[in-house]
Amino acid sequence: MPTLYVVATPIGNLGDFSPRAVETLKNVALIAAEDTRVTQKLLAAFEIHTPLTSCHEHNERAKSERIVLRMLEEGIDVALTTDAGTPCISDPGSLLTAEAVKNGIPVLAIAGPTALAAALSVSGLPVDEFTFFGFLPRAKGELRAKLLEIAARSKIAVVHESPHRVAALLEAIQEVLPHTLVSASCDLTKKFEATVRGEVGAVLATLLQNPKMEKGEYCLVLQWQDALEPPRPPCTLSLEAQLFDGVVRGQTLRESMEALLEAGERKNAVYAASLRVKALLAQPDET
Repeated sequence: MPTLYVVATPIGNLGDFSPRAVETLKNVALIAAEDTRVTQKLLAAFEIHTPLTSCHEHNERAKSERIVLRMLEEGIDVALTTDAGTPCISDPGSLLTAEAVKNGIPVLAIAGPTALAAALSVSGLPVDEFTFFGFLPRAKGELRAKLLEIAARSKIAVVHESPHRVAALLEAIQEVLPHTLVSASCDLTKKFEATVRGEVGAVLATLLQNPKMEKGEYCLVLQWQDALEPPRPPCTLSLEAQLFDGVVRGQTLRESMEALLEAGERKNAVYAASLRVKALLAQPDET
């Protein structure tokens, strides 16, 4: 029976690549890599000559079926790697592993480095319980809403962020949850690894003073300190009814629409509901 090996690769320091991982990559018939150019450099460093095929976010669905079919037809073992760290954790690979499981192929982990565990271990925060959220939304409104959501459902949150957007993320956290404790790690396991800890405003100020702030990927551990209002139960009224309610309470129709948009309702749906309300308000009284 063929086997799919999920192989963790170094997140920076080649010394973290385990002998078992090296042996696995040498012995499989094929390596499914997120970026074959990146993985080829790793293979060259350890004199591994196994053939490569790409398996990334843009081709993974179609490629997974072909790889699994080949495994079944030829009885070959395959290794799954990403550019750095453990596959499937904010990286491609989940579709390939799911396809293998669906077809009865054993999936084995070749454990190793992951930024998630490394950042937690050096955060200095209590990490007996945490929730991982990967990359957060980029749009400011969506990001604010997501931060409030994850603060309400987690004690400790771990997120990834690119070096070019880490300041914007910290600014958003400072705006909605200004007392959040942050441990921001970049270049984990590399020569210039750094972790900045403290309240979000202080961490942001420290990073902004660093001319090399945009040089490394970030993994942030967040401990929420701000008291949050309990979530409101979802409204079961139609959008039209909610618009009418706003008008009855003295709002203009425009103000009532804006309130629904701020609450997260879709713009197109609110606009369509407002047209129906306008039509009803314009009907003459027949009594």
